[in-house]
Amino acid sequence: METKPCDVCCLDDVQYMHFGAYVCGACSAFFRRSIAEYKSYVCGKDNKCNVTKELRNSCRACRLKRCLDVGMYIEKDVNGLCTQEGQMINKFSATSINNVQPFEIKKEEMESSNQTSLLNRILQGIKAYLSAQKALYVVEHPNKTLFNLEFEKDTKAEWNRIERYCIFAINSMLNEYFEPYKLMQGSQKRLIVKNVFTKIIFLIKCYQTSIYYPDPEDNRVVTHYGYYFSHETNEYFFSSEVMMKNIEDFYRLHNHYLDEKRAISMKLIKYGIRDIDIAALSYMMFSQECEKYSLCTAEIEINKGLLFDDYHKNLINTYGFEKSGAKFANVLSLLNDITELQLILYEFRIIGRVFSTNFVDIWDGLILDNITMENIVSQ
Repeated sequence: METKPCDVCCLDDVQYMHFGAYVCGACSAFFRRSIAEYKSYVCGKDNKCNVTKELRNSCRACRLKRCLDVGMYIEKDVNGLCTQEGQMINKFSATSINNVQPFEIKKEEMESSNQTSLLNRILQGIKAYLSAQKALYVVEHPNKTLFNLEFEKDTKAEWNRIERYCIFAINSMLNEYFEPYKLMQGSQKRLIVKNVFTKIIFLIKCYQTSIYYPDPEDNRVVTHYGYYFSHETNEYFFSSEVMMKNIEDFYRLHNHYLDEKRAISMKLIKYGIRDIDIAALSYMMFSQECEKYSLCTAEIEINKGLLFDDYHKNLINTYGFEKSGAKFANVLSLLNDITELQLILYEFRIIGRVFSTNFVDIWDGLILDNITMENIVSQ
């Protein structure tokens, strides 16, 4: 089998992926131990230490940062396989979830969803993704207190880096919780992943925005946990896109996208959208793409029936028979809103290349590369 240098230290040749990246046993063990034991490291040299080859033990803070930068994922391997050592972080432990999950499920919601497994399992997947995103912030900001955390302005370069991590996390979530995604071949996943991944991530970011910035007069939008952008931060956010032309027109287009995202976020507040509604919507988006390409038709049809049955019971138990229909209609209307938002952003990304020769779209090829890498490892 072909080998390649460790993505983190470049010292040892490796054959297998560990936690989403090609890393050696030493770096894999270091990453697993750091996360499992909630280690906090501080660099004394402005987080710019060389941790490759023989210097990999010189700075644990920079080594952990390097692990995250190359795409190592806190939950487990991208393809769901154990590492060579036969060890991995098997999802988040109960203690870990309690420590890092950003949202709580109300008792009555859990009682309703626990009656059946499918909707509850999807809900667990959404919460695992949210927890992974928050855990990344905790690892990278060991000196910050999360209570009443003040989110910071994001930059495009930082957004690209964290979005790369989120793509791995979404792929892992689908493999673990969204049946029958893990049964699909890599070529089948290629047909659906871009629309599925982007729609779910857009929905979750709107949900986070509705929670952290609920004031209708606020124009901030959550980019990832701990970060935001707004009309006022355009110059700061795009500072890395150094060769921008017609900058005001470009910002105007970006503000249109932000306004649409804020509009959806305000709808989520108006409709009283919960975690479990986000879970149901996410699987609907997934099933729509599968049906579009006639993938796993029988399994999808069965799961849709189970999902709608579970969700219908939850709505009736929560809102009563008379109000459950209106609630369901409001939730379904969000499917079109997210599709429209996706189209707006795709157009913005295309136009972005006209305004800047250095415009970087982290989504280009990255999702498909992720699926290709997963398929190679699983063979």
